[in-house]
Amino acid sequence: MKLKLSSNFVFILIGIFLAISFGLIIAKTALLSLLIIPFLVIAAILVYLIIKNPEWGWLLIIFFLPFERVPSMELAGVNLKINTLLGFLTLFAWVLALMFNGKKWKVSPNILAIPLSLFTIAMMLSLTQAVNFTRSFSVLVFILFTIALSVLAVNILKSKENFKKTLLVLFFSSFIVGIFGLLQFGGDIIGLPRGLTLLKEGYTSRVFGFPRIQAFSMEPLYFANYLLIPLCVGLALFINKQEIFKRWQLAVLIAILMINFILTVSRGGYLGLVVALLILGLFLLKKIFTWKNIVIGIVTAGIVVYGVAFALSKGEYRATNEFLKHVKFEDITQGESIQGRLITFENALRAYEQSPTIGIGIGNYGPWAKNYPLVIPKTGWDIVNNQYIELLAETGIVGLSAFVIIILVIILRTFIAFKYASDIFLKSVLIGLFAAFIGILIQYNFMSTLYIIHIWVLIGMLVAVQNIILKSKVIDNK
Repeated sequence: MKLKLSSNFVFILIGIFLAISFGLIIAKTALLSLLIIPFLVIAAILVYLIIKNPEWGWLLIIFFLPFERVPSMELAGVNLKINTLLGFLTLFAWVLALMFNGKKWKVSPNILAIPLSLFTIAMMLSLTQAVNFTRSFSVLVFILFTIALSVLAVNILKSKENFKKTLLVLFFSSFIVGIFGLLQFGGDIIGLPRGLTLLKEGYTSRVFGFPRIQAFSMEPLYFANYLLIPLCVGLALFINKQEIFKRWQLAVLIAILMINFILTVSRGGYLGLVVALLILGLFLLKKIFTWKNIVIGIVTAGIVVYGVAFALSKGEYRATNEFLKHVKFEDITQGESIQGRLITFENALRAYEQSPTIGIGIGNYGPWAKNYPLVIPKTGWDIVNNQYIELLAETGIVGLSAFVIIILVIILRTFIAFKYASDIFLKSVLIGLFAAFIGILIQYNFMSTLYIIHIWVLIGMLVAVQNIILKSKVIDNK
């Protein structure tokens, strides 16, 4: 990207800031600066590359999608994740590109512009009812930030080539976290400390006799939620014989991710995957049942089943039985997981009754459930564990309706794009992303965090591939 003189001023300011920062680091840390400064130099190079071309930032965001918890740092009471920093930097770089290189960078049309605006207005209206305004405002800011990343996706992904690079990074990143997930499982089994396995206390072998894989995510259910994206897109590409690398390599990746997915023991994730697979079957029915696909599918499924069984066999003697009991919902009448969720559902509906039109305030269910304490509880704020009920409680009928409109627009436009898609690669990506989206909507019945970066990135990618397909159709007609 060619930058004009006015934009070079930004680089001069960054250079001055870095020079001062390096000087302070050397003064404060002495010899330790020999380790710190090389990392900062790499960071400075990446900042330069992102400012010069926002696509670099986008690819880094895609790579770090599953890195929710590691690396991160606490700053002024806020947990800053690497994708938070990358997201703000890339959005800033994109705005600069629009300002100083308008010939190359233009704002792309976004079918969700009006629905997202309505949803934003609904959340802002809910602020008027928020007793804990600070919590409500901070949650709104985080949600708007993640929504902005979906807008960024629509503006970065404008061609088939952009999508190929993005998917290569997505698959490479998922492979790395998949391998780490298996090492995490094995490390806990042999007794490695949590400082090495990075497992949280509630997910070690002490609970079920085997660890629940969470990789670098906050919880296993979030990791399972993320895995829906590479799994569904990978399966769609594999079934349609679209290679961005060798098919056998894609089959190996799918097997590794499936083992990880099963060992998260996320029942909401399981239901989401079942529905996602049904969506894939609906769109790809004619392509699935070939001898080659059937043979490779059976072999891959066998490897996954053997891998899970082998992993469980290395746990405590009760591991397999605990796994099967959990999967079969045998704790439905007395288990804390299910009964606790039902209680929060009832509480959230009571909160909704207090302000049915615009809710009690976005992000305010947790404070409401604790009767608005002056300080944050040590265990953190409660959540409903059902995104739809939580939205109903916090933003009322207005907010939930706006969110449903977003979903309906995406679904309707996906079917329209599928009808006109002629490029098999783009059609495969459309189907895979859509299946993952529906799977996530199913899992949203069992989790409730709206500002998850990978979900809004997925939404942006889905709109972007729709744009490319429909734009190609218009050009063909002309």
